[in-house]
Amino acid sequence: MRGQITTSILAAVAQVALALSIAVAQTPPGPSAGVVHELMRQPLADQPGTDVTVITVDYPPGGSTPPHEHPGYTYAYVLEGTVVSQLDDQPLKTFSVGQMWSELPHQHHLVSKNASATAPAKLLVFFIAPHDEKLTQFLPTK
Repeated sequence: MRGQITTSILAAVAQVALALSIAVAQTPPGPSAGVVHELMRQPLADQPGTDVTVITVDYPPGGSTPPHEHPGYTYAYVLEGTVVSQLDDQPLKTFSVGQMWSELPHQHHLVSKNASATAPAKLLVFFIAPHDEKLTQFLPTK
């Protein structure tokens, strides 16, 4: 009986360790990354299988998000500070409080960063995306 409990505990610990290592591998590193807060997620009644999700992204001074894409339509609005953004091969653009941009599904967002090394920045982001899909997929590094 004691051997069965030990084996069960070891198997459970191994599963937790594997899950944690996968989660860490999928999470972008760095203390300067933007911090995401989900405010709302709701199915669209007239578009089955589609959700609208609203988040904020808080960038510390000098903070950034690694290159990524989103599975649906994305609309970003600057609430605080100034943000530098680059989509695909377009030129870098700087957005200040009250300005916004949009992204098409799977468009590569190559640069998303706080323009300031001393002041925070904050985005309000709306997604219209397939239900239960991960909203941000980080792109492979080159």
